Amino acid sequence: LGVGSDDDNDDETKIDRISQQQHNRLRSAERGSLSIHCLVPGMCKAQTKPVMQHRSDKIGEEIAKMTKKMFPAARKAATEEDPSTRWLLQVMLQSPNIAVASLVECQKKGPGQNSYWPNYVHPLGLAKVDIVEKMPSSAYRKLMEGIECMKITPKPKLTTVVDLGACPGGWTSVMRRLGCYVVAVDRSELDPVLMRDDMVEFIKGDAFTFEPIMASIDKEQDCWMISDVIAYPERCTELLQRWCEGRWASNMIVTMKFQGGEPDLDELDNAIQVVERLGYNCRVKHFFNNKNEVTFMVSEKDGNPLDLEVGSLGSTMFPVTL
Repeated sequence: LGVGSDDDNDDETKIDRISQQQHNRLRSAERGSLSIHCLVPGMCKAQTKPVMQHRSDKIGEEIAKMTKKMFPAARKAATEEDPSTRWLLQVMLQSPNIAVASLVECQKKGPGQNSYWPNYVHPLGLAKVDIVEKMPSSAYRKLMEGIECMKITPKPKLTTVVDLGACPGGWTSVMRRLGCYVVAVDRSELDPVLMRDDMVEFIKGDAFTFEPIMASIDKEQDCWMISDVIAYPERCTELLQRWCEGRWASNMIVTMKFQGGEPDLDELDNAIQVVERLGYNCRVKHFFNNKNEVTFMVSEKDGNPLDLEVGSLGSTMFPVTL
């Protein structure tokens, strides 16, 4: 056997101390604050019947029984109020006899009250956001994943949404389903169904030069901006900067698309810094339905959004153990 160095021993001591601290905090955590997700590798690719899932489910049931005996956080909440903290135990079954576990106190990311990282609602953060009816394009799923992640929703009949680069209308369709009035800006017309919709105002124009006429929006109306326009990353940064400087929207969901095989991380960081410097909160994710792109979720720091009810927009792709 090799002899470990003093540094190795120090690292092990530090890990043991952190583990004990986590153990103690979890013991004192509120009832109902612990979620358990049992996973297998195939879930990362959203496979419908991943290998070892049945075994993983059975192992999860046994883990749930044990944790309920040891930790009040694993037991049903005593009241209907949401716990002030959230804990997540993730167990990845790598082979029939080998598993890797992770226990973490989730961090609140907002803007919704139930927006946490890691996502304690959906295993691996994967939300099923399919719509049965025919949609103008499949890109609508990216917007729904963004809304589900933010855990907020536009206020029905009280929100005007500006959809920049809206054609053929997948994102506009989602916002209409949520009861919003949509101003759709593009050089090409939308799907005929949307063009006939009285709650959709089509404006033929350039997504990057369009400016909302705020005087035409009722003072009681909230304003969102969404955009899935194809452009270089720098143009996306410019778009976010214009809208943040103008304070034209309370919430924005925008995709930044990359060229070639590698993402432009420098421009990505630049865009985040621009948004935060202008007084907005910013979160960026590569969702399951994103391709060579990421989704920006931008919200006012002092906003008063409407929380999205858990399960009302996206459902879990895989079963939750606890």
